Amino acid sequence: MRKRVLGWLSMLGLLMGLLWWYDQPLHASADYDITNYQVNVDIQKDGSANVTQAVTYQFDDDYHGVFNVQDLKGIQGAQFQNVTTRLNNGKTMTASAATSGANNTYQLTQNDSEMRVKLYRTVEEDDQLRVVYHYQLKGIVTNYADTAELNWKVIGTGWDVALDNVKIVMQLPAKNVSTLQAWTHGPLSGQTKVDKAAGRGTMTVSHNPANQFVESHLLFPTSVTAANTRTSSDKRKAAVQKQEAALAKTANQKRRRNTMLRRILFGTIVAAWGLVIIGYGWWLARQRVNRHQRPIPLNHFFEVPAVTPAVAESLWAHRSPNTDALTAEILRAAANQELKIEPVAGGRRPDVKLTQLKPVTNSFLANCFKQIAVDDQLSLGQLKKFGERDKSGRMGKWFSAWQNEVDQDVAVYEDEPNYLIRSRWLTSAMTVTMVGALATGVGLVINIGTMIVMGVAAVIAALAFWGGWMIQRRRIAINTDEGLELINQIDGLRRMMKDIGHFNTAEVGDLILWEQLLPYAAAFGLTKQVTAQLAIDFGTTALATGMLVYYPLFYAGGGVNFDLSSTLSNSFDGALSASGSASSPAGGSGGFSGGSSGGFGGGSGGGAF
Repeated sequence: MRKRVLGWLSMLGLLMGLLWWYDQPLHASADYDITNYQVNVDIQKDGSANVTQAVTYQFDDDYHGVFNVQDLKGIQGAQFQNVTTRLNNGKTMTASAATSGANNTYQLTQNDSEMRVKLYRTVEEDDQLRVVYHYQLKGIVTNYADTAELNWKVIGTGWDVALDNVKIVMQLPAKNVSTLQAWTHGPLSGQTKVDKAAGRGTMTVSHNPANQFVESHLLFPTSVTAANTRTSSDKRKAAVQKQEAALAKTANQKRRRNTMLRRILFGTIVAAWGLVIIGYGWWLARQRVNRHQRPIPLNHFFEVPAVTPAVAESLWAHRSPNTDALTAEILRAAANQELKIEPVAGGRRPDVKLTQLKPVTNSFLANCFKQIAVDDQLSLGQLKKFGERDKSGRMGKWFSAWQNEVDQDVAVYEDEPNYLIRSRWLTSAMTVTMVGALATGVGLVINIGTMIVMGVAAVIAALAFWGGWMIQRRRIAINTDEGLELINQIDGLRRMMKDIGHFNTAEVGDLILWEQLLPYAAAFGLTKQVTAQLAIDFGTTALATGMLVYYPLFYAGGGVNFDLSSTLSNSFDGALSASGSASSPAGGSGGFSGGSSGGFGGGSGGGAF
C-alpha cells in the first residue's frame, strides 16, 4: 500500500510540475527579483516622448548597483535627464553624475545605438530598491500620409530576470482621439486597454518572462503630432491594420489551442477522479466483513505471551518488527543460552560483545555471526563498521528477511480479507484526496470559478471517504479471534510494564518469570524502567545471584552503567542506516498578440551588478 501511495504522490508532483513548466518559460536565475516595472510615456506634439521608467528590485544578496540600457536604433536619439533611488521605502534621493563609483552616483554612456546608465547604489540581502529613470526619446513617431505610427519595444530582450507587475502607459498629447488604435505583442496573458476619450493606451501583464520583449504599436491621426518633423508621404494605415489582424488571429488561435489543451487535461483528470470514486466505491460496497468477538480489555497481564517478543511487538504496533524487537531477540537468545552478552569497557562509547555459544535461531543474528564475527565473537562496534562499508546493502537484506519471517508468524493471527478491506479504505481515501486536489489545481488554469466548483466537490468526496475510513477502522477487526485475544494480553502486559512503579514486582512473580518478561520490555522500549523497579523490589543482592544473565548489563554494580537496550537498538539503527482573453484585431482593448510588428528598442534591458 505504501508503494501505491508513493506512486500517486509522484504522479501528482509530476503532473503539477509539467503544468507549471508548460506556462513558465525557462530563465536564468539571479539573486534578485524585479517585483514592479512601470513605464509612463508622454508623447509630445513633435513626435518625441518624455519617459519615466520605474523599476523595483528585491535583493537576496549583496550588490553594488544596477544598470539600465535603452536601445536607440531606429529613432533620432535621446536626452538623459536624471535618475532617483529609494531604498526600503526611505527618502527618495537623486543620483549625481560621477566616474568615482561612489554610492548614489551614476555613469552615462551614450552613442547612436544605445543609452546605458550604470547606477552605483550599495544594497544588502533583503533590501528593496526603487529606481526611477527620466529621459527623453526623440523621433519615436512617424507621420505618414494617412496616419501617425508609434512602434516600440518598450521592454526589450535584454532583461535576464522576469519582470512582475508590468504596466506601460502611452499618453497622447490630445484627448478624444476617436481613431486611436493600439496593439501589444508579448506574453499572451497580457492586456491592452484603449481609452480614446483620454487619448491613452495602457498595457499590463502580471509576469513578463526573462528576455521576453513587450512591444507597443499605436496608430492615431497625424494632427495629434502635428509638429513632428519625421514624416513620410507613404500610406501606412491599411498595411498596419492587416499586419496586426494577422498577428491577432495567430495569437487567438494559440489561445484557443492552449485553452483546449487545458480543458482536455482538466477533463481527463476529472474523469480519472470520477473513475477512482466509482471504482473504489463499487469494490468496497461488494465486500463482506468477517465478524470477530473483541475480548474485554485487560488492565494488566502478568504472564509470558505465547509468542516471541518480536511477534508480540509486531502484533501490538501493527507493523513489521523494528530494532527494539531485534534487541529483545538478543536478550531472548541469551536467556536460551544461545549467546553470551558482555559489556566492553574502556571505549569512549558504550559497546557490547556477543559471543555465540551455539547456533542462534534468529536469522539476522545468524548472518551477522557468519559474515562479520571473528571466532564467534561480535561487537556492536564491528557491526557498525561493517554497515558503513556495506555498500551493497547486505545487512539491510538480512534485516528485511528476518522481518519477513516475523511477518509470516504474525499473519497466522490476521484476518487477511478484513485486512485488505481496511487497507483499501485507507488507500481509497488517500487516492480520492490526491486526485481531487490535482483536479482542483488544474481547474485554476481554466478559471477561478472552475477551481472553486471542483474544489468543493473534491472536499466533499474526500470527507466522505475519510469518514468511511474512520468508521471502518473501528468496525473492521484485522485479527482473528485468537489474534484479538493475544493482542489483548500483549496490551495488558505492556500496560503493566508502563505502570510497574505502582506495585511490588516481587509479589507478581519470581526472578525467573521476570527474566522471561524482560525481552518483552525491550521490545516495547520499556527495559530501563522495568529493570530499575526490579532493583528496588528484589534488591541488588537477589538480582546479582538470581538474574546473572541480565544483571551485569543494567546495573552500575555489575561494573558498567548504561542502558543495554538503548545501546543495542541505537547500534543496530546506526549500522542499518549506514548500510487568458482574446486579442483585438481592430486595435481596441484586448489581450496581447504574439510575434512582432518590427518596433525599435528590441535591445533594451537592464540588471544588477
